[in-house]
Amino acid sequence: MAACMQMKRKIYRCIHRLCLFNIAFFVWIFFMISLFSLMVTYISFVFYLDDDERTRDKNLENDMDFPVADGVDEVLLLQEGIVPGEDAQTFASGNLISSHIIDSSAVEIAGWWMPQVRWNPEIDCSLPDQPGTCGKVLSVKCKPDSVRAIYQFLPINQDKPIDGIYFHAKSAASKLTKDKQVASDATYSAIALLRYKDGASDRIRLDFPAGTHPYLSAEVDKIFPVDKVLQSVTVMLCCHGYQGSIKFMDVIVRPILEDHSQVMVTKNYIQKCPEYCRSSKTSSRFDFDVEQFLTDGTQLTEGSQPLTLVTQVSLDRIDLLESALEHWQGPISVALFIPTKSSKTDNDHGWKRLYIKKKLRNSHLQGRCNMVVVFAKTSEDEYPVNYLRNLAIRQAKTKYIFLLDADFVPAPDFQSSFQTSLAMIERTPQFNKTAFVVPVFEYAQEFIKDFPVDQPKNKQDLKDKLFSDGAIISPFMISTAPEAHRPTDYRSWYSATRPYKVSTYQDKYEPYLILRNTENLPLFDERFTGYGMNKVTYAMELHASGYEYMVLPNVWAVHVPHRESSAKIRFLLDPLYRLNNRADRFEFVSDLMRRHNLGGCKADQH
Repeated sequence: MAACMQMKRKIYRCIHRLCLFNIAFFVWIFFMISLFSLMVTYISFVFYLDDDERTRDKNLENDMDFPVADGVDEVLLLQEGIVPGEDAQTFASGNLISSHIIDSSAVEIAGWWMPQVRWNPEIDCSLPDQPGTCGKVLSVKCKPDSVRAIYQFLPINQDKPIDGIYFHAKSAASKLTKDKQVASDATYSAIALLRYKDGASDRIRLDFPAGTHPYLSAEVDKIFPVDKVLQSVTVMLCCHGYQGSIKFMDVIVRPILEDHSQVMVTKNYIQKCPEYCRSSKTSSRFDFDVEQFLTDGTQLTEGSQPLTLVTQVSLDRIDLLESALEHWQGPISVALFIPTKSSKTDNDHGWKRLYIKKKLRNSHLQGRCNMVVVFAKTSEDEYPVNYLRNLAIRQAKTKYIFLLDADFVPAPDFQSSFQTSLAMIERTPQFNKTAFVVPVFEYAQEFIKDFPVDQPKNKQDLKDKLFSDGAIISPFMISTAPEAHRPTDYRSWYSATRPYKVSTYQDKYEPYLILRNTENLPLFDERFTGYGMNKVTYAMELHASGYEYMVLPNVWAVHVPHRESSAKIRFLLDPLYRLNNRADRFEFVSDLMRRHNLGGCKADQH
């Protein structure tokens, strides 16, 4: 009997354990099914949101570039060659602004162009006045000591007369504070530079407040004088003298028409391939007195290939030039600019000639330098940097020229090192269109008070000064304008023993170059005076002309710190001066596109 009871208890325990196991098993199965269902739901939701975001982005892009207009008479559309329902995106509110960002490797003008400081294109869905909607914005962090700006150039079709323009923008700010030192000159604005066909210009601006605020709107109508024909609009979004962040959206430039019933087709008001009067921007517009002062006595033999250093300098930096070129072995070609303080035409150069002769009497430049002197006419004459460069190029007689500024010290044994590198390069049909890049470096300002005597003796010595503790040399402009020399690829140069090609050109590249001195060598564009865009446009000219950039492995030059020129200070701190310079840059690119069948001119044959 006891055995039966014990067996019965064992059976009950087994049944109880089995039931517990089954319950746990079913609970585990239920948990896994629930978890799997949650995962499927989550993934489906994510895909839904992602697809919805892409749809909204696509619709937003279409709305920004070609906002669709409703209620337009189909007869008017057909008169413009537009098929209703098919070409609806080719017309709209008439906004001439594009959301396109220009590729830095392209030669083009259509869209937003960024200089050294990058603006971030974003999608902002935190619009308080439009809940549930998103918009394309351009954002940047402002710095009080420099201009943060982005630009768009609109070449106007003058066959479509307009009476004025409507200018609008929205902007938001976050913790934007004004710097006390530049408070009176601080700028947080959208500015439009208008250039007319007769050469006159005008500006309109939309200003925004500091602090932290959501998107605020600003707008203005500008009606043109009856005798003015609009040639171009250059829009700048910018901040200067502030610390903090800003965003811009809904930037609009819309033509104002006398006939309000006229269909406003964006493409009809913008020239894809504009033409500007290049002749008015060349040396013919300069009216300077020019005199030859020094003559190069270098004897050229049949087999020699000496290199002429070509530069330009103002009178206040002639001593710097002499020091920098003290150990240069080879001919020199210099254009020297003599300014004047006279507000009226100054033709009295006698005492200036005596002063220059005295300065050069014991100069080591004597006998190996061609020097041409250019006398300014009035105090209003800006430093004609590219005009001077072209004068110096035309004086050079050797097969190769080295284009360098006067505040650089060339490497020791530069001539022989260049000849060695030259011997390594195959003479292909492209050889005459090879632009040899000379890497450039700079001394740190805090480590030098006077002209440096401890110049790098060779490449290893240069690298020691670059990478040792307490380094006093760095790649040129690496902290202030890193894009200016990035394509040179310094990392490759440090270990290079042979010349190597620049793999990717970009539109902010401004290398110092050695070029074959041929009859067809492009010259610098002389519309650029003072500071800004004078070298970078020449690099673009060479690129468009089919030149190939090749970096030399064993030559370099080092920049010597000095007091900044007034032109550079103005460029760095004055947004309006910079805006005019950028408009010149866009006109130059327009000319380049037309001459070389690039960008918007590809389909046009001239």
